Amino acid sequence: MVQSPKWSVARRASSTRPDLSKFQLIVLATMSLALVMCAVVLGREGRSGDPLNQTSAIVGTVFLMMPLVFFLAKRLGFAASPPFWFVMHAVSGFIGVALIAVHVAPVSSISPALVPLVSLVFLVCQGFWVRAFLSRRLSFLFARSPKSFAYTGKLPPNREAIAAVIKQKEELLKRLDPSASEATFSPRLRHWVRRPFKALRYDYLARKEGRLVGARGRAGLVLSYARQVHILVAGIFYLSLLAHVVVMLFFAGYAAKGGEAYWWHFTSWGAR
Repeated sequence: MVQSPKWSVARRASSTRPDLSKFQLIVLATMSLALVMCAVVLGREGRSGDPLNQTSAIVGTVFLMMPLVFFLAKRLGFAASPPFWFVMHAVSGFIGVALIAVHVAPVSSISPALVPLVSLVFLVCQGFWVRAFLSRRLSFLFARSPKSFAYTGKLPPNREAIAAVIKQKEELLKRLDPSASEATFSPRLRHWVRRPFKALRYDYLARKEGRLVGARGRAGLVLSYARQVHILVAGIFYLSLLAHVVVMLFFAGYAAKGGEAYWWHFTSWGAR
């Protein structure tokens, strides 16, 4: 007896890995924006160094250290679950910018102290926009190992050249990190420290593979440089934040510009 085939609708694959959907990111961004607006409206009468404002700045800074921890953990190979670290990265960024808004709400003049604020706003907005609205191709750029074959469109005709580069990467990887897989490997900090020339060579081959495949051309100008811009601005943010903290806590006299250093600080160096 011939049985008729049974048809069923394919279900969407589920995953237990933590991640943030586009909707969840929009909700987080909306909540963060609402908190920022409330802080700006309600905190105009205070001073940035008042106990509440300074405490908010300290707690916000702690939250904003999470993206840096994520970056270092990933580069050092300690990020066993990158999606989890990304969730912490995004959530801490939204919380951090809301807390910093409480700190800077009374500020009404332009000064170098606003550099970390401008950098932070750019990082949060750019990260949210790229992840929420351009995330379909994001993984190919925020990872240093380009899996460019997953792009839609025709593959380039120079497959032999691409295969040759992949072969070179596989041979080099045997000496750089024998336990790693070429498909997912990217040089980490320990590779750059222990075998800098091999890591540099592998990075060169990975970039060459990307050029041969045309990954950046297919991604578009914005996505092509999204990762580099994000890291560059993040570097500016953390350096300017460090400078701001050092000045306010140790050079309070200089920061007060002849006035009262009313905020909590260690020393008043630079007093006039």
